[in-house]
Amino acid sequence: MLLILAVVMSSCTFNHEMHNASMSNDTVYTAKAALSIYDYNPERALVIIDSAEIVGNLSHDRALFYRAKIFTMTLEGMHLDSAQKICMSLINSDYVKTQENKESVLDLLISICRRKQDYDQWLQWSTEKAELCRKQGDEVEALRNEAEIGVILAYLGRQDEGLEKLNDVIGQLEDVRQFNEMDACIIALRRKVDVLSEFELYDEIIPVAKKIIDKTDDYEKHPDEINDGSFRQPGAANIPNYCEFYRVKAYAYLARAYSETGDLINARYYLALFENSRYGQTFDGRMMISSTWCNLGDYDKMLAIYDEVENYMQDDTINENYSIMLHNRALAADAKGQYEKAFKYMKRHADLSQLLNYQIKQSNANEKAARYRAHEQEMEIQRQTMQNRMMNFILLIMLIAMMTAIFLYNHSLYQKKKLVEKNIALVKLIDENSQPNPVDKRLSEACRLLRENKDVKIADVAKKIGLTPRTLQNLFKEQYGISPSEYRNSHIK
Repeated sequence: MLLILAVVMSSCTFNHEMHNASMSNDTVYTAKAALSIYDYNPERALVIIDSAEIVGNLSHDRALFYRAKIFTMTLEGMHLDSAQKICMSLINSDYVKTQENKESVLDLLISICRRKQDYDQWLQWSTEKAELCRKQGDEVEALRNEAEIGVILAYLGRQDEGLEKLNDVIGQLEDVRQFNEMDACIIALRRKVDVLSEFELYDEIIPVAKKIIDKTDDYEKHPDEINDGSFRQPGAANIPNYCEFYRVKAYAYLARAYSETGDLINARYYLALFENSRYGQTFDGRMMISSTWCNLGDYDKMLAIYDEVENYMQDDTINENYSIMLHNRALAADAKGQYEKAFKYMKRHADLSQLLNYQIKQSNANEKAARYRAHEQEMEIQRQTMQNRMMNFILLIMLIAMMTAIFLYNHSLYQKKKLVEKNIALVKLIDENSQPNPVDKRLSEACRLLRENKDVKIADVAKKIGLTPRTLQNLFKEQYGISPSEYRNSHIK
């Protein structure tokens, strides 16, 4: 029976190992296959990741990372909490022992917190990413994260400090004609535009946006002088696309800034440049410029893109973009004299804004509560650990004390046994030499009295032989080496 059980267990173990063994020839269930489709088919990408882990093409931690990445980048942000939980488990695991893995997880955490508008956590992870980059000796990458930190500080109400940090980053990068520094500088300039837009400082956006155009123009004209072989650098064929993308973004910034400051001629000039670009024809491009159309009174263009966006959103209307759309629809209706419709749109905008603010506060509160609970759990674990250590220490002390007591007790018994054996030997010797003789008949008589009468008192014995009790004690000790009492006790059976 035992033999059969052993064979069955061995078979199960073998099958389990075969099930989890890496299938190197499998080209379906791999991370590469999942990442090639995750942006347009995230559900299928998640299935591929699960399968890749099952067949052994991905480790458990690596599979978790890719799931978090898909949750973060797709699925309309519906699984950001799940992505964040995965990243938090990875950041506290052995997975981030390599700096490359840690940097990847930090990038996801930064992206998650940015989308959730969790500014405290966003600041924490961006700061940690900057420190990691400097530890690796990558100062340019650290400056990219410093620019991110500048934005966060501004959103946290520290506007001057945030802009000062952004200006410092830009100052360190703008005069270096290397691609990596140029690209980082453009990103920092765009971050500064975001901050200036947030605080409606449109006059200050104009020189920043023009600086982006100058840098892309310079790179497009002199790519060989600026190329540095960095991993972000586009291939020669993609340089025009790279330059056009950032240049067109700058056109949108300028069109918006000029429209907000009342310079309608320049606003329409840059709006035309934007609309004639490839990006300007895309859905994202038209959505980006919709507020400018509103400022310029081109409500029909704005409303057309909004209709398209709402059709795409379907029921997903609890977001900041939809709130902006309601506000601009209200402005368009008001401009057309549709006051009742304008009032309804503005009321919906106000209600949604209030709901979004509540959700943000609730999300931040939940996040802080979760961190508090995690901290409490960690403290409880530490308390239990300390309590267990203390109990183990107390048990150890008690064990040592008990062993010491046993040793002392046994040592006492041993010493007492030796003393008894010594006394017995002495008594025997005394008995052999205690016959009456001319030398000391009194001590011999005392020995006889002590042997024959177990209840006799030492004082009575001393009196019968004509000695005081003290003298008898001294003589007995001197002659035999023991006391009269010890001699008498040795004869008690």
